[in-house]
Amino acid sequence: MEQRVLSFINGLRGRGISVSPAESIDALNALAVVGLEEPWAFRSALRASLVKRSKELPVFEELFPLYFCGLDGGEDKPLIGQDLLDRLEEQMAGMAEERAGELDPLLLMLLSGRGGETGTFIRQAANGVGTSQLITKLQVGMYSRRIYEALDWERMESQLEDMLARLEEQGWSQEELEAVEEAFRASREILKQQVKSYVEREQTRNAAKEPGAERLERLMNRPLSTMDELELQQLRKVVDVLARKLRNRISLREKRIKKGKLDVRATLRKNMQHGGVPFELVLRRKRIEKAELMVLCDVSSSVARVSQFMLQFVYTIQDCLAKVRSFVFVDDLGEVTEFFREEEIEEGVRMALSEADIPYHVRSDFGEVFNFFCRRYLQDVGYRTHILIIGDARNNYNDSGIASLERISERAKGLIWLNPETEPFWDTGDSVIGEYKPYCREVRVCRTLRDLEDTVSSLLL
Repeated sequence: MEQRVLSFINGLRGRGISVSPAESIDALNALAVVGLEEPWAFRSALRASLVKRSKELPVFEELFPLYFCGLDGGEDKPLIGQDLLDRLEEQMAGMAEERAGELDPLLLMLLSGRGGETGTFIRQAANGVGTSQLITKLQVGMYSRRIYEALDWERMESQLEDMLARLEEQGWSQEELEAVEEAFRASREILKQQVKSYVEREQTRNAAKEPGAERLERLMNRPLSTMDELELQQLRKVVDVLARKLRNRISLREKRIKKGKLDVRATLRKNMQHGGVPFELVLRRKRIEKAELMVLCDVSSSVARVSQFMLQFVYTIQDCLAKVRSFVFVDDLGEVTEFFREEEIEEGVRMALSEADIPYHVRSDFGEVFNFFCRRYLQDVGYRTHILIIGDARNNYNDSGIASLERISERAKGLIWLNPETEPFWDTGDSVIGEYKPYCREVRVCRTLRDLEDTVSSLLL
């Protein structure tokens, strides 16, 4: 049970609830006091130890049954009459004794209707199959089939035929034999649903766990557009981890720059009076100048996820930049910088993707957006300003606004375009990325979190 509790705590952490080692120890100590006899006391002890805020309670209530409750449909429910069941159990006990226990215990349970005990067999089969790689909902069907087939139905079918033949020899009527066989078939279908329920729970538990290094690496290299909500939630935590690492690297670089590098020539000149012996070192120091960043994010449906993670990334490391201003657009441009000054980053991202003063459900018009930017914000672009544009450059055959983009490019220190489409799709249909490319310092494919990390790192390091 201790291992199950620790696994539950890991699941809470994976869903964004902070649980410290001390709180984990408190939870185990509380369970040692209340015991396992009273389910409500067990649940209350865990909740009191692990949940600190009211907004965390729904996550606790969602995950608790996945770790500590039985399988759906696992109640004892005989599928034949009690008199017939008593006679059948007597016969099965005799056969098991004659065969020295060779009868499959799962067959006995299915015939007797003891569905509450089948969970042990399902877990044993699952251990043989292995469910550690069960992450996405698309895998549920495959793992359900593997676990179901691992229960050795061929052996149980053979033993059932022998049992029915023996019962017939002892004078059981054809109607009674058909009732026994029908009970087995019905119990088998119920078990199939239990297997599926078990796999679905395992998938939810695995997806909710705090991802390991291998899992994180796979998530970082998967296209954002293919992820489900649980994977996106895990990836949001990864953004914070990556931002901390990048911030530490920038801090280390700044310390080295402040310390300075040895200027060999100046040192030798300085120490000519000492016969060339370097008693006095001369260091060459470089001026640290933080970059300013303007981020223009296309929030149309095809690009919104990339924009969402870029905004989170940028504002998590905003203390490494001189200034950050962010804008969202579809066919009109709206500044959302204020959202991040007044709200937490996650809430600011949500508001930027849904509450900016622009129409969201329209067709993209990059030309109009660039024209508007020149009229309203071009005077704010300085020699230290890098501009990041996130968009697929699909302009719906509108005017491309090349003249405005050229003015922006000439004024900014650098213009980087991130395109979530792969290169074979560039300049196909209504894409005009080829027209924009000459005015950009760099045009990159950006479909994954790894692409975002590489872009921001190259900009700041």
